Amino acid sequence: MSEEKTQITVLDRVLSYVDSPFKLFAILLMAVFTFVGYFVWQNQAFLIGAYKEQQKLPSIAEDRVEDAAAHLFKNTEATVVAIFKVNPMFGTRVLHRAYTKDGRDKTHEGLDVGLFTANVANNRDVVALMASEVPCGPYKTAQSEIGLWYIQKGVTYGCRISVPPEQGKFIGQITVGWKEEPPDVDQYRVLLQIAATMLSRSKQ
Repeated sequence: MSEEKTQITVLDRVLSYVDSPFKLFAILLMAVFTFVGYFVWQNQAFLIGAYKEQQKLPSIAEDRVEDAAAHLFKNTEATVVAIFKVNPMFGTRVLHRAYTKDGRDKTHEGLDVGLFTANVANNRDVVALMASEVPCGPYKTAQSEIGLWYIQKGVTYGCRISVPPEQGKFIGQITVGWKEEPPDVDQYRVLLQIAATMLSRSKQ
């Protein structure tokens, strides 16, 4: 009985204190901060481990980006080439560079389109990329904001490849688009594999 009275007394004090919307907001904000602090404290080992794993992940060879794009434009007559940095642990896929035949397009650089999304076709391609496949096919509907840019540039057919092209490490992605389906898609897959290998090995 005494415990119930104590709980009621505390509740009465809280309710009597909350006599304005500002105080209610302040209490809710304090509760959120308390929860976040508790969550971080309880999961600090996991968060530190995730950070350490992130630091171990390799990155694309940035000194080969221009070379890889030039190789694809020269040998595949691509309409667009987009190069992404991928972090599968955090589910991010950030546009690093985008090119057309006229040169670099900085419009969407730095945009994170996410790895797995609500788009089924995108998710199917991501699974294929993780399995070191090179998914290719008609591109009729944009799968992301970058996809709208592809379509704006006239792309109707595209291929994707992971960087590096081998299974097990997925640190980047190359997307190549054409205005028409290439005459020899299998040969172009080989050329994409060469570009992906270039981005996984620095000149230095």
